[in-house]
Amino acid sequence: MITRHSPRSPRSRLRESPTAQLERMVRWYDAHIYGRVEGGDRPPFYCDPKRVGAFAVSPAQLARGSDDALFRLLVTLAMYQSRRDVDIMAIQRSIPRSIAMNMTSPRRLRVLVEGHRCVAMDHADTFDKECDVRRGDTMRRATCGRRPRMACHVKEATGAIRRMGDMGMIPTSAWLHLRAMGGFSALIERARVDTDSPARAADRVVVELSKLHRIGVKLATMIVSALSVPAIAPGLTPWWPKLDGNHLVVVDANVARVIDALRAPGARTHDAYASWFRWHAVQIDLRAVRADWPRTSPRLVQQAVYWFRSRSNRAAIDDNCVKSGPCGTCVVSVCPFA
Repeated sequence: MITRHSPRSPRSRLRESPTAQLERMVRWYDAHIYGRVEGGDRPPFYCDPKRVGAFAVSPAQLARGSDDALFRLLVTLAMYQSRRDVDIMAIQRSIPRSIAMNMTSPRRLRVLVEGHRCVAMDHADTFDKECDVRRGDTMRRATCGRRPRMACHVKEATGAIRRMGDMGMIPTSAWLHLRAMGGFSALIERARVDTDSPARAADRVVVELSKLHRIGVKLATMIVSALSVPAIAPGLTPWWPKLDGNHLVVVDANVARVIDALRAPGARTHDAYASWFRWHAVQIDLRAVRADWPRTSPRLVQQAVYWFRSRSNRAAIDDNCVKSGPCGTCVVSVCPFA
């Protein structure tokens, strides 16, 4: 068990083990973020219309695990790639409700897909391979090679997102693939039957969701853990305890930078980063920080590290360190304000 550390000089803290420095970030997260910005009785950002606009997921529907809420969560989180979170939230808030509903409502997508004349939308694999939607001559317009002048909900989504041209494909690809899989409930049930533990079942669902267009392992891990790690969003994890995502690690740019600073040089793959992080994180007894946390949860430790390292997210909540610099218990080697 890692115990509480007494204040030390910056030089002595640099000699602390990686596990001790990770625990210091966890304690910072408990003191400044958990129960104040997220966790506890605070809604996660993806349930807050003030942060994500019309993409906000209904907490009541999410708690029940409704397909509508699960699909909306998948599409909402899938947009968080290659840009700062605060920038993605600003884009989501700017998208009109009617367009957001066309992107996040399974019922609307069914009508749009089945009523369209483009043969690329006939099947999931066909769509992923043959849809070539891309941005047009302006940020808010999109086109394609197959039917460039035909109106299309995929083009509409691409223009609304105003980023990489094929991101507008995410909702339709996800809907087509999930229909072929039999929906979320069938996906979860197969994972449970084919594996020998809730943790392995979570791994299996990560693999399946990572096959969706532009999702990949990082985003699939984020989505599965959001639904199966109770400490992160108490009461809003309908896949728990069928799935247990506590061992999962989302390796984003902030987490990778922290790992690179704390470990000896090594492989820079997602699996290598996640394995290193998990090995150290499981040594931290989280109950020594908060009695209502599980004994171990690499995913919760990773959430703490993500917040600690993120300059833009901390600036957005008026973190004192933005103006005053690192505090007396700072992990100086990875603090964005040191």
